[in-house]
Amino acid sequence: MAAADLLTTAKLKSLTIKDIGCILNDGGGLRGRVRKNRAGDVIVHFEYKYRAGKNFRTTKVEHWPRKSLAEIRVICRGVKSDLASGVDPIERRRSERLESQLEQAQQIEHQKENLQRLAAEAASRRTLTLAIEQWEKRELSRRKDHGKEPMRAIRKDILPVLGDVSLVDITRTMLVDVFDAVVERGSPVMANHLFGDLRQFFNFAIARDWIKIHPLAGLTKEKVGGRQNERDRYLSESELIELKGKLPSANLQETTELAIWIMLSTCCRVGELSQARWEDFDLDQGEWLIPASNSKNAKDHTIYLSNFAKNAFEQLRSVSGMSLWCLPSRDENQHICLKAIAKQIKDRTRDKPLSGRTKAAGTLLLSGGSWTPHDLRRTGATMMGELGVTGDVIERCLNHVEQNKLKRIYQRHELKAEQREAWRLLGDRLDLLKTVNTNGKVVVAQFNQRA
Repeated sequence: MAAADLLTTAKLKSLTIKDIGCILNDGGGLRGRVRKNRAGDVIVHFEYKYRAGKNFRTTKVEHWPRKSLAEIRVICRGVKSDLASGVDPIERRRSERLESQLEQAQQIEHQKENLQRLAAEAASRRTLTLAIEQWEKRELSRRKDHGKEPMRAIRKDILPVLGDVSLVDITRTMLVDVFDAVVERGSPVMANHLFGDLRQFFNFAIARDWIKIHPLAGLTKEKVGGRQNERDRYLSESELIELKGKLPSANLQETTELAIWIMLSTCCRVGELSQARWEDFDLDQGEWLIPASNSKNAKDHTIYLSNFAKNAFEQLRSVSGMSLWCLPSRDENQHICLKAIAKQIKDRTRDKPLSGRTKAAGTLLLSGGSWTPHDLRRTGATMMGELGVTGDVIERCLNHVEQNKLKRIYQRHELKAEQREAWRLLGDRLDLLKTVNTNGKVVVAQFNQRA
């Protein structure tokens, strides 16, 4: 190609959108393709065509105007020189790309090693206390009680001993020593609760790769606090008559006395009654709605009040006055402590009084032994069964979730009428038992022998 036919910078600058797609030859195998960049400007991609054996190959050179035409020609001469030396520009570029990728991979691997090192250093600084706090924030806070009870026990028995130890250094031996100490002070059930809570915590830590091995894996409650037998204590009818006679001398708050008969006649849980608001009641219709936020299974539950239960609530209403709560705290700004009723009953069913507590120890100890508020719920359910109420109705009255999945899905009948009748029968029976003294006569149902 004559010199007059070579490309010039002026010619390149004169290119317009209309020239896009054109091929411009500069001679000696160097040619340019007119393109448009993302900004809409005209550019020219230069390439060099050469023979490689029996075939032709094309290698990229540069594009204008990023490089001037003179610079592009210099680059092209370098390509020709490499070819003359036996170096294929395409293969060299491929090799350089592979080397670059290898270098990047090595850099990434180095970064990973640094991250692992930093993670290990962070893990070594993460104490059990810090890890527990993160577990409380992310997991326990989602629980209905926000994890207050587990954290109370952990702060009492675990953190004072192991709180400052690095999480990765916690061993099974350390944890078992703490569990043993709790058992030795006479609290095997608490030791089992601690074990269950910490097992959940370490599952949380494993999932976040804070630790590699679960320190409690393979350990069971039987090996910590011992097997816990299911409690089956309930009060016989003769004990209920006995209870009625002992209540006046127990020096209980009037609200607690009423709460005892309410728990018996409704089979409610002590926590459900402790948190009850008057807005949850329709005493005219004889209904008490326990909201999901107060129930153990987080499901709404309606109790159909018998005349006996309604009368107890009406008496309670006259005592609680204008409070929003059925059982208000002393300042009436909140409900009573969830453990208040249980503590009052425990103090009166133990043999000896505790220091600083009521002197009425033993006043509510019955012929069948000590008892708890939850035993009243079990007693009411047992009485329903003795009065002829079927098991499925009793389960509904207790707000238990049906364990059989198929039944739970397909049998949606709520048995409202049957539940109302069950509570009526129970209330009538309790009313009868309350009308007699220990020397009076009453037809007493014979329940199965308590264990």
